[in-house]
Amino acid sequence: MKAALIGCGNIASRWIRSLLADQRLDFAVLVDPDQGAARALADRYALRLAFATTLDEALAIAPVDVVVNLTPPDHHYRISRAALSRGLHVLTEKPLALGLADALDLVHLAQERGLQLAVMQNRGADPGFLAFRDAVHASGTPPFVVTADTLVTLPAAGFRTSQSLLVTADLAVHAFDQIRALITAAPTEVTCTETPVVFLAPHSSIAVITIRFADGSLFTYRGGFIADPSLRTDANGDWRVEGQGFAARWTPEPTGRSAGPPAYQQCITTMVDALHRAADGPVIAANNLGSIALLDAVLSSATERRPVSVPEVPDVRP
Repeated sequence: MKAALIGCGNIASRWIRSLLADQRLDFAVLVDPDQGAARALADRYALRLAFATTLDEALAIAPVDVVVNLTPPDHHYRISRAALSRGLHVLTEKPLALGLADALDLVHLAQERGLQLAVMQNRGADPGFLAFRDAVHASGTPPFVVTADTLVTLPAAGFRTSQSLLVTADLAVHAFDQIRALITAAPTEVTCTETPVVFLAPHSSIAVITIRFADGSLFTYRGGFIADPSLRTDANGDWRVEGQGFAARWTPEPTGRSAGPPAYQQCITTMVDALHRAADGPVIAANNLGSIALLDAVLSSATERRPVSVPEVPDVRP
């Protein structure tokens, strides 16, 4: 299969390394309004391919079967929909979309066209986190009180200086995958505040999110893009769970010490598997709608400065 990679920012290197190692997709074209970034990326990995500034331009100059959508979060829906409308499979970074209605539209369009639509799940599908989830479930029964801190620094701000609610849409969305693995009851209500702290760095911001669940469980998340590396957590977060008669904590192994390939590489492999075998699983977009329902409610809460009910996710199984 021939791929068009759209968005040549920092995350693109991770995808290119993983897909080159996988060897089942061939890069046909790099797409980015910043052609300097696209050409620098191609030079870094010795890629011989075409260059374009838009999807339509890419399709006019190169054969394409699948789009890899690495654009900023507020472009995900538009780019993925354009690709699906043109009969192309889509592998996309998170989030699938910023709202549940848009995410449902993408899922329905992919189903109608018989196309694969897969979304990154590297945090929720991390083997270390899944082992922690299993240990929690073996230790007790809900309700649980769960807290998580995810405070990260960035080598470059990239698109984030132009985004609103960037922590919620770009960082916390991964925690929504994780909390859905830990707590299987339906989420009912969220509250969120996100505050830019640009005196630290132009992209620095802190978000505090609380999610209530139907079984009485409670999740509190604190996340942010900070400036001092000595204060950062692992990107997977620092997780604590307490239930009746037990408590557990998960702090991921430092990078390079965990066994096996990185979770993002495993996830990309699973996404490519879905292209070739029409597989089901967490990476399939229809199975990620619960996280988008949470994102939808959390963004509304942050904007409206009030608690918001979590929208119900309809059954979209064909």
